[in-house]
Order: sequence, then C-alpha cells, then structure tokens
Amino acid sequence: MKTGTFLDLDMTSLAGLLRNGWRWWVEEMTALLPLGQKKQARPVIGSIVHLLDDGGLDLEDAPLSPAGRRAQPATLLLPEGHALVRPIALPALRLADLRKLVEFDLDRLMPFAAGSAYSDVAITDSERDAEGKIQAKIAAAPKARLESWYQAAVDQGFSPRAIGIASEDGKYLDFDFLPALVANGKAAARNGAQRWWVLVAILFAANVGVMIWKDVQSVSRLQALVDAQQPMVTAARKLSLRLTNEDKMRSELIATRQRDNPLAALAFTTRTLPAGAWVQRYSWTGESLRITGYKQEKVDVLGALRKTGNFATVRASTSDVAAEAATGQPFDITADWKSK
Repeated sequence: MKTGTFLDLDMTSLAGLLRNGWRWWVEEMTALLPLGQKKQARPVIGSIVHLLDDGGLDLEDAPLSPAGRRAQPATLLLPEGHALVRPIALPALRLADLRKLVEFDLDRLMPFAAGSAYSDVAITDSERDAEGKIQAKIAAAPKARLESWYQAAVDQGFSPRAIGIASEDGKYLDFDFLPALVANGKAAARNGAQRWWVLVAILFAANVGVMIWKDVQSVSRLQALVDAQQPMVTAARKLSLRLTNEDKMRSELIATRQRDNPLAALAFTTRTLPAGAWVQRYSWTGESLRITGYKQEKVDVLGALRKTGNFATVRASTSDVAAEAATGQPFDITADWKSK
C-alpha cells in the first residue's frame, strides 16, 4: 500500500533528502556569518597532501595508512598554475546557486571548453554595489587532472575531504573542487562526518517531535481537567450572578427606603416648619407632601419650605382650606419632593 507521503521512500532516498536538507541548512547559516568568518566553513581537514605536476602526491607530511586500516582523511592541495582564478561581480545569491550559475556559464567566463573543467566560487565582498551585485572570485581546473589526482590519493590510502587551493595562512580553503567531483559522480561523498551530523539532525528532529507530543499531551490533560471542573464552574458562575443580583436589589431597596422613608420626611418637615405654625393634617405619598394647619399672622410657611431646597415645587392650595380661627390663619401647602 502506498500512502503518497515520505513513508513510501526507501532508506537511501530518505538519507539523500536528509543530506540535502542538512547541506541547505548549513549554507543558510553560513550566509549569515560575517565575511571574515565564512572561510571557517571550509577548513583544512586531516593530513595535507600536495599534488605534483606529474600527477603524483607529495607524502612527506602524510604517511600512508597501513594495509587493512581505515582510509586516512586528507586535504589535497593543487600546485600553483593548475587552476585559473579571476575576480568577478555576481548576483547576490546563495553560494550554492552561484556555483551552479558559474558552472553553467563557465565556458564564457574561463578559457575552458564546455564540460571540461570543474569550478568553485568564493565570495570576497558581500556588500551589494549599485547594480545589486557582490564581489567574488571563481576558480576552474581541468576535470581530467583533478579526477586523476583524486584517484591517485584514494589508491594510496587517503580519504580526500577536499581538493583545491589553500588560503594564504594555509588553514582554510579558498576553493574546493571536491563537491563538483561528487556531484558528477567522480568522487565518493564525504559521508563519514556527515552521517553523524545526519544522525544528530534526526535525533534533534525526534527530540523536537517528542517535545511537541508531550506539549500536546499536557494541553489535552489540562483540557480534560477543565472539562471535569466545568459543572462546578457553571454552578459557581450562577451563584456569583445570583449574589450580584441580590446585592443590586439590596442597594435599590436601601435607596428607596432612604428616599421614601415617611419617618424621615416627618422629622424633616417638623424641623423645617417655623415657630408659630402648627400642623393639623399631614399627608406624605413618597413623592409629594401636603400639610394643612394654622399659623400666626407673620409666619411664612411657604418660604421656609422653599429655603430647604429639597422640594421641586412648593405651592399653596385653595381647596379644602380650613376656616380662619381666632388662634391663627389657616394654610394648605403642597410640595413635590425633588428627585435626586
């Protein structure tokens, strides 16, 4: 059964995808480094083997590995004059894309026939000029000579990790033609350390996957706990809402009692009436006050009520006025309570 996903891949194809992904990631990280540090991406690895003009190897500092032992890592350095180097302005692309661009147009950039040389690119200045290009150097060497040197090194017990031109300090490579040989099937991939890095990448991805899975499980457990507590939360919310409503009702009731308290209104009226006036009839509806009674001749009941400022209107009524008595003048006053 085919799923149409990466599960259908065999281990060889999967390993190739992982290598390409790892190579892409390394190139992206290398592109972020300052220019002075980018050379560290291609250090001289293992023993240094100088290639000779006659096709042989200078083994003075690189003793051969005894028979039956693992091949010895080595960096093969080209002799002077066996590679052409020239400066050039190139588009601001990734290093891998620049290599493909130069390889495709090598017969125009270098005096080599198409398909007869390997090439490499080294960025010398990553700052873009007015045309959006960067400064670089390209190097090219004949395919037949490089393949012959590579095979000679392998036959003598070396495992070439690079083949190219060293920098002035001899610690780094300005150019490395081995990736081009590998891409053309003329050299074995440098998979010794790469296998470990691929394993590290796989373990890192597995670690991230486990962390994500544990996080999902933690969220699921938290959601289950929330769902289990949902009935209690609902009950608590209902109780809180009921308490809020009851508190609001109490506040309204207290305000109503303070506003419509008949005893408070009676006490206020008693304090307000001036001396020389007495009430015969008192009526309080919660919104209006009506008082009737008698007062001495110069006592102003209307003015006393108006001065309090607690009544919206204060007026004298002409209906149901008691007859004037010898003890005083009658009054009948209606006052509307001022709402707050």
